[in-house]
Formats: sequence, C-alpha cells, structure tokens
Amino acid sequence: MLPNRQDLFNVYRLSLQTAGNLARLNPAVVDIAGSDLNLLAGATSLMGEEISAQLAQCLLDSFSDTAQGDALDRLAGDRYGLTRLGATPSTVSLTFTRPTFAGGAGSIPAGTRVQTNAGAQFAVDTDLAFGGTDLTHVVNATALVVGPDSNVAPGQITTIVDAVFDGTITVTNPSWSAGGTDPETDPAFRGRIREFFATLRRGTLGAIEFGARQVAGVAVATAIEIDNSMSGDPAGAVELIIADANGNASGGMIQQVKDTELLWRAAGIPVFVSGGTVVNQPVTWNLDVESGFGQQAVLSQIAAVTVAVAQFLAPGETLRRSTLIAAAHTVPGAVITDGALVNPIVDVVPATNSTILRIRSTDITFTS
Repeated sequence: MLPNRQDLFNVYRLSLQTAGNLARLNPAVVDIAGSDLNLLAGATSLMGEEISAQLAQCLLDSFSDTAQGDALDRLAGDRYGLTRLGATPSTVSLTFTRPTFAGGAGSIPAGTRVQTNAGAQFAVDTDLAFGGTDLTHVVNATALVVGPDSNVAPGQITTIVDAVFDGTITVTNPSWSAGGTDPETDPAFRGRIREFFATLRRGTLGAIEFGARQVAGVAVATAIEIDNSMSGDPAGAVELIIADANGNASGGMIQQVKDTELLWRAAGIPVFVSGGTVVNQPVTWNLDVESGFGQQAVLSQIAAVTVAVAQFLAPGETLRRSTLIAAAHTVPGAVITDGALVNPIVDVVPATNSTILRIRSTDITFTS
C-alpha cells in the first residue's frame, strides 16, 4: 500500500526526532497546529501524497485489468498493437427489382440512398448496372449512421430516396442488416487483449476466431475443422461462423472477415465464412420481490440481465439455466427460489454448430 498524507507526516516528524544534535528545531513544535514547522510538514506531506497518488495511477495504467479509457488504449497499442474498435454502421444486402424492362438499360450509382419507414438511411456501396432486359439485382449498402440503431429487420428498407433511371424500380432487404455497434467498451476491449497471447500461434482455431473478432461489428465467432466424412481426418478446411451481438451477419461483414482471415489462417487452408441461424429462446420467470423494492423496477432489471446472458453466446454455444439464475441473483430486491426459472426447464443446446441462441426482451414473460 502506498503512503498517505498521515503516513508522510509521521515520517517527517520521525526524521526530526532522530536527527540528534544535527536538529536545529524542537521536534515537538511540528505537532503545534499553525506553527511554521507544522505548516511546512503539512504542505510537504500533502505534496508527497499527490506524488504517491500519481504513482498509484501509473501503476494502475500499466496493467490491462486496471487501466481505463485512454490509458487502456495506450497500453494496448504499445504492448499488443491492438486498437479499440470504434462505433460502426451496419451493412445490408439490398435487392432492387422492377416489374418490366420497359425502362431499358441504366445504372444506380454508388451512394444512392434508400431508407426504412422509420427514416434509417443506407447508401449503396457500388454502382449497380441494369442491362436492357435485367429485372433484378443485388448490391451491398452501408448505413449512414453508426451504432446498433442502424441494425434493421428484413423487409424494412422500402423507399428509394434519390431518383433512379427507372421509376418502377423498388427496393427491399431480404435479410437483417448487421454490424452496427457502439464503440468498444473497456471490459470488451480487455477481453480481446487477454486473448492476444493465446492466439500468437496463428492458424489455430482460436486464432481464426480471434482474427474474426478484430472486424468491427463481429461480436462472436466459432471456427470448426471440416472433417473427411469417410475417414474422420481433417479435410484441410475450416468453417467459420460469425455474428453481431444480435446474432446476424450481413454479406459485407462476411466479406470483411474473409479478407481479415488472410492474416490469421494457415497458408493453403481455406476458411469458409458464413453467418449463423438465430433462434430466439423464450424465458419465463416466477419470482417474488422483497419489501421496499419497486416490483416493476426489479422485473425490468431481471429482463435486462436475462437478455445480456445470451447476447454474446457464440454459434453452437449452450444457454445454461445456471447462468440465467446466477444473473438474476445479481438484481437487488429479487427473490430467486428453486422454481423461479420456469422456462427453459433444462439447458438449451443448439441444434447445430451454426445455431445462435439469443433472448429478446419480447421473449421474456413473468408469471405470478
């Protein structure tokens, strides 16, 4: 433990008392409030305490478990070459369709905006050329705002904001947009930092998963060796399943991961990147609330921790009842009995390695 102000004052007093004949001052004066020696000792110990506090902060900033904010960024960059992931927009695959080819050939330029009924806008990533007889084309697009609010459900993008060459063309998104995230938090960044040394041997399954999570928007990844169906030996390829925090993966995210994996996979070993299949798990609670706590506030917190438990389950990872119950125990005022968790009645095991379990707030019910 570093010395505080009182410790340093005591050291100052002791130095006077042990100075012997070299002391020109009466050591007892240091304890007389308001005396010159008392003020000098107080000021000196105060400055020493400030130096001690600065030293303590330097020590905290030297370890990933205790560094915060900018200090954690500096440490990660200096020691590991890692940088914090910033807020990102979601990406989505768009389908442009027209009923007939009467409008002839033309193109939809990159940057053309489309939007949802709620006003969330996306811009087309590349020029999209329609031939004279083409009726439909698919193209990737990127949200114009960052963060999780840019993740939209299938079929929500229906409006073309900027005029296109053929007014009969319509647009939709057959799948979720994915990858919109807030800036990486300190705990999440620390988690990536801890994985660094374990994945220095690139080409391992853990390293391939780690490499995928370096792509902004990718929250979870599971790498699986593909085996020869006849012999059971490795077939020289890896399947990599990725998803954002909601369990979704867009074509743009998948392509970014494919590009990134060139730095993490073993030479000559292909990594087949794909999204998983999201399964939303219903959860039912039957619990009491302690006297003095607001019931609605407690139930809202229970719902929040329930959603959080499944938010970062990797593809193929089991949702365990014990984890849900442990999370509920952290909510003040909640009385968690043996029968508090009504559903699921057993651990939920994904049907396949590509199944991603998630819990939405709408999937949670409370019984009395």
